[in-house]
Amino acid sequence: MEEVQKKDIETVTALIEIKVSPQWGQGFDTVAERIYRYPQVSSCYLMSGGFDLMVLIEGSSMKEIAFFVAEKLAPLENVLSTQTHFVLKKYKERGTIMEAEGKDDREAVIL
Repeated sequence: MEEVQKKDIETVTALIEIKVSPQWGQGFDTVAERIYRYPQVSSCYLMSGGFDLMVLIEGSSMKEIAFFVAEKLAPLENVLSTQTHFVLKKYKERGTIMEAEGKDDREAVIL
C-alpha cells in the first residue's frame, strides 16, 4: 500500500483576526500563548492595525475550522472578537508560485 504524503492531503487554510483585551503587566503575551499552544494553530502573530493577533489554522474542512474558532478561540477570556478569512486559492506561498494543474501555455491564434 502506498504511503500517503502530507502534502497530498487536501487542507483548508484560514486566517483568523483576533481582537484582544491586553492583560495588566503582560500585554498580549498570556492570551497569545494560550492560543498558539493549540495544535490546530500553525502560526500566531501580534499585529498592528485593526486587530491584535493573526492566527493561521489548517484543517480538513471549513466546518472544522469554524467549530474550532467558535468553541476554542472566541470563548477565551480577553478575546473580544474574531473574524475568519478562508483561503480560496493560493497563487504564491513562501516564495513558491503555485502553478495551476493542466494550465494551457499555448499562445492564442487570431485569424
